[in-house]
Amino acid sequence: MFDARRAMLKGPDLFRRFAVSDTAIQLAQARVPKREQLIVFQRAGEKRALLVRQMAYHHAAQGVLADEPFLITF
Repeated sequence: MFDARRAMLKGPDLFRRFAVSDTAIQLAQARVPKREQLIVFQRAGEKRALLVRQMAYHHAAQGVLADEPFLITF
């Protein structure tokens, strides 16, 4: 479990965070290639999917899901 009190937040971010849009589209409409790897997460029945290659570059993504902020790291 992540403990925010232990986070070292001094100085600038080493990696640029990926800001996930609040507006989502259905995965079937996104035209993601079948071989593309995804990171899928959910909260309160709402789901989001991020491309592994995006996360390999950004290493952190943040946004809001089910009216709560989230931070995903990779």
